[in-house]
Amino acid sequence: FVSHYKYLYSKLLFIRVIYMAEEDEKRIVFPARLRTEVDGGAAFVRFKTKNGDDIGSSVHLFVPQGFSMPDAANYGTMDLGILGGLESTGGDLTTVTEADIKGQATSIGALVGSFVNAGGQSAALGGMAALRKGLASNPFTETQYNNSNIRSFGFTFKLISESEEEADTALEIENYFRDNMYPEKSGAFTLKYPNRFKIEFYNGSEINKYMPFINECYLVSLNTTYNATGNAFHTKGQPVEVDIALTFQETKALTRSGLYKGGDGSSKTAEEKGDE
Repeated sequence: FVSHYKYLYSKLLFIRVIYMAEEDEKRIVFPARLRTEVDGGAAFVRFKTKNGDDIGSSVHLFVPQGFSMPDAANYGTMDLGILGGLESTGGDLTTVTEADIKGQATSIGALVGSFVNAGGQSAALGGMAALRKGLASNPFTETQYNNSNIRSFGFTFKLISESEEEADTALEIENYFRDNMYPEKSGAFTLKYPNRFKIEFYNGSEINKYMPFINECYLVSLNTTYNATGNAFHTKGQPVEVDIALTFQETKALTRSGLYKGGDGSSKTAEEKGDE
């Protein structure tokens, strides 16, 4: 009984610590009704700042319409030349014809010429011979993977405040993104990197697994427009309508294992996989 009591006490203490941590974290929510609609399963996106391993405050907003995530890779070409031709024979040199030999005259001439310090002239002579025969060397061109792009994506939010309190929150959100986009001075000649962002999509209180997993990223641009559709202000002078356009870029190019929350190509977290 005593051991069971100690176990329950430790669990309650753990829950209390988590609760206090959540209370200490500053959450900026817009609009105000989002707080209650989350209980009904409303979809929203959370932006949380990171300074090294330190977690900062967060902003919670409705998911904007038309969010897109671009994935792209860069490819080039490589000419395999004679090596590609030899590979294509599968080791059966009986398939090599006289036309193949004449068509490769330029490459063969350059190869022979390199041993006698006359590679350019030998290649020209070989090329002229092939030209006169109306033959061209097959370059055996293949696609070559170069690298994957670092993903960049954007959000556009229209913050229409229904009260002065919400207008103040809109200003706080604007300043939140602006402050975390800029670096800090770290010395007379040194700058400290801006904070990184962790962006997550939620459906109610749960992570929305149907929206893309976003790795840590930097905010690379912020464009703010005031009263785009009407020149209305609250009593204290706050604009009723604030449009915020954000562009983020992930901190590194990804491999397949970094695309999903599990970190190994799956959509499961480490905890979920440990329960299997």
